[in-house]
Amino acid sequence: MDVLALGELLIDFRVSLVAEGAPQMIGSAGGAPANVLATVCHLGGTGQLIAKVGRDPFGDYLERSVQAFGIDTTSLLRDPARTTLAFVQLAADGERSFSFERSPGADTQLQANELDPTWFEQARVFHFGSLSLTDNPSYDATFAAIELAKAAGCVISFDPNLRPPLWRDLEEARLRMQTAMAAADIVKISDDEVLFLTGQDNLDAGMNQLRSVLPDVRFAVTCGPQGAIVDTDKGRVRIPSLPVAAVDTTAAGDAFLGALLYRVTRNAKDLSQVIRDDELFVDAVTFATVAGALTTTKQGAMDALPTLPEILVHLPA
Repeated sequence: MDVLALGELLIDFRVSLVAEGAPQMIGSAGGAPANVLATVCHLGGTGQLIAKVGRDPFGDYLERSVQAFGIDTTSLLRDPARTTLAFVQLAADGERSFSFERSPGADTQLQANELDPTWFEQARVFHFGSLSLTDNPSYDATFAAIELAKAAGCVISFDPNLRPPLWRDLEEARLRMQTAMAAADIVKISDDEVLFLTGQDNLDAGMNQLRSVLPDVRFAVTCGPQGAIVDTDKGRVRIPSLPVAAVDTTAAGDAFLGALLYRVTRNAKDLSQVIRDDELFVDAVTFATVAGALTTTKQGAMDALPTLPEILVHLPA
């Protein structure tokens, strides 16, 4: 298995405001870890999802949706709590804002004793995000999963993916995300999240702080239409974005990370080699930057993911 991911699987409702009448909503499968896996599988890799959904029609729909992308749902569990719902409202430039129905959502009810060590033993990469860190028992389950992944020799990937409405306390969010970053080998982080987690008001200063505190972690910093940044032994490398007409930025970061993990698993049998090798990691981030940009040209999350040929045509031969 290329990537085993843990976290939220939910319904994304795109909210369209109309001049008269009620808002219109279109629902589709979403959740950052699920979007990451959908990208990996869509590009030709393999993925398995550890998640909880409700015993409700939304849960049924989500299971069918991720299976359609080839995601292994052996570890998709059901819970009496309702499936989590997210409502995404788009601005004119494609940027989005979120609100959630999650009180509690099934995704927060994953328990450590429900984890099967064999899921981790067959995986090359273990990925998780921050939404499973907001509540218990999923918080404890996430760190139990990290320990199982380390014991199995997995490379660990983390995405802070800050969603303020889901946190009771942003200082708690900062501390929990910092702890999670310290457990990871690869961290995909947005420019805004760098500032939030370091307390700096300058991106370069924030990146310097992260590299100083966590020298063994590989950071891929996403900067929206400005592309991505990677620190190497020879200096800071800025990778420009593919120029596109963005209509919906939902899941662009997830597509970036899924494409990055796909490329990493293809670059070498020894994944630790890719993490240490500047050239290979910059290649993976360049590939990922194209994938993220192309995702913004369509509406939706999983429905907007680019194919491998669509990405490759924009890369040097």
